[in-house]
Amino acid sequence: MLNIETIKKTFSKGVILDFVKGIIIAIALSLGLTVLFAFILKWVNISDAFIPAITLLIKGISILVGALVAVKGDAKGLIKGASFGEIYIIFAFLIFSVLSGGFEFSTSFVLDLIFSGLLGGIVGIVKVNRASNT
Repeated sequence: MLNIETIKKTFSKGVILDFVKGIIIAIALSLGLTVLFAFILKWVNISDAFIPAITLLIKGISILVGALVAVKGDAKGLIKGASFGEIYIIFAFLIFSVLSGGFEFSTSFVLDLIFSGLLGGIVGIVKVNRASNT
């Protein structure tokens, strides 16, 4: 069961700094890949049906890379990874909403929260287990 002391131990100052680094890297990667994708769309005729899948892929790559930076240690990989994914998607939503000029909460945001939490949790588990086995 989670209590305040467990949360404090899990998210110490070092963990928060690692999260900030991971979020910055993940957001920068998302922005870069989104700009690259926009340039590709300008020259290549891609069906609109593929755009949501490609944006999901960009988010997935960003979460993967960011979580690999953010999750350290040999315990609580699921909690750290899932938390990273959730924090990343909230920041990405805020930044991309500001850039697009409007905030729109929809079911896709809820699905993004679920996807990012699951992917971050999986990456966290794998990273922590690899670290403890070496």
